[in-house]
Amino acid sequence: MLATGTYAVFFPTLILYLLAAFVLGKRLFANHSSTDSNHSALSLGFYLMAAACFGHAILVTLFSLSSESHSLSIAHVAAALSLLVTITMLVTNKYIKNHLFLPVVCGVSALFVSLLVMAPNSDKIVSSMSAGLVGHIVLSLFAFGTLSICFLYAVQLSFISHQLKTKKLHLMNKTLPPLILVEQVLEKLMVAGASLLFISLISGFIFIPNMFADGYAHKTLLSLLSFTTYLVALVVHKKWGLRSRILVVVNFIGLGLLTLAYFGSRIVSEFIL
Repeated sequence: MLATGTYAVFFPTLILYLLAAFVLGKRLFANHSSTDSNHSALSLGFYLMAAACFGHAILVTLFSLSSESHSLSIAHVAAALSLLVTITMLVTNKYIKNHLFLPVVCGVSALFVSLLVMAPNSDKIVSSMSAGLVGHIVLSLFAFGTLSICFLYAVQLSFISHQLKTKKLHLMNKTLPPLILVEQVLEKLMVAGASLLFISLISGFIFIPNMFADGYAHKTLLSLLSFTTYLVALVVHKKWGLRSRILVVVNFIGLGLLTLAYFGSRIVSEFIL
């Protein structure tokens, strides 16, 4: 049974995310003739999103500190990762415009916050876990979060490329960043995400007795396949270049494999069985 205080944080957070998604989404496809109104709507959306992130962080903290929810359930992990992605997209928007995805990110965070409150927690991180094993889990989660952001940038790269080829530039003036900038950021993020994934795999082989034992084999193999996908894509892109659509496919496959590796068994045990 959740405490009343949890719901007191949850409902305002959910409403703030939905309002931010509405304001930013409406602003994205609105007429940009009025600069002042456009700037005001954008600022309002950012403030709503920042306030929602604050509530989101409180909820994740409350569940982490709760004696019943020291867990790595799908809902808890997804909520923590969505918070990481949302904050990252909000902060980096100052340097590279992410307007296209901010409404989507807000909607996804609203969904995962709802799952966090509504879905029960099960698998737990217990105090007997070694510091090395906890470090392996944290590295894995950061790798997943970084590669999730990579996928968003890959989709944005493909969208901008399509807009340029079809000469549909009505959204390009203020809402989307230059194509070359997105490609540079995407490449750096893929390197960072693949590096984190590689380090997490190494830490797993060090701190987990048998990474190919029952319960770990599918996670290890899928994670290795995901890392190989990103590594090959980075090498090929560096030498010959990859089209934006191929980068989207690569990131989709890599992130999909990693999702199955981390959460596949939990999806079955928590929502199917």
